[in-house]
Amino acid sequence: MALLKAKIVIAPLGEADLAMVNRLAGTLGGLFNRGVDILKGMRMPTEAYNETRSQYYARIILSKLERVKANNRETIIGICEEDLYLPNAHYVLGYADDLSSTAVISLFHFRQDFYGLPEDDTKMYPRLYKEVVRQMSRLYSIPPCSNPVCVNFNSDEMMDIDDKSTRMCDVCLQKLQKVYIR
Repeated sequence: MALLKAKIVIAPLGEADLAMVNRLAGTLGGLFNRGVDILKGMRMPTEAYNETRSQYYARIILSKLERVKANNRETIIGICEEDLYLPNAHYVLGYADDLSSTAVISLFHFRQDFYGLPEDDTKMYPRLYKEVVRQMSRLYSIPPCSNPVCVNFNSDEMMDIDDKSTRMCDVCLQKLQKVYIR
């Protein structure tokens, strides 16, 4: 069984939007029944940057985040503006490693102007929140949901993210309740 995570720590990376980070901190704790702290901003690790791809390698960022954890009972979530990748993907919205209890979320593809559309700030926070909850669920060993309306539904397309709810379905909520007991 996974070790109970005592606290959620949010780490703004690079030029992350601090207003969204603060708003996120205010909502995550209640859902996951944990205290939430925000670290002082961190620089994006230069060794994670791949010049050929003009992207940052998500796994290197997770290894850096793991090093700033105060103890193994913390869950740490990095929030950045930069474009992230994994070797088997053109880009990633978020990436989590349950062994290290770390995750990173990129706002890069959440912005409307990425798709050639006028910027719409009202879409940014819901997209961030939904992706963070999905990655946090993974960190707490809750498998992706098959219900496309559940916030824990595995969605990599922006339309799917926009269409799903900000809430967990009853099945995922029951699985989350078991995490509280552990």
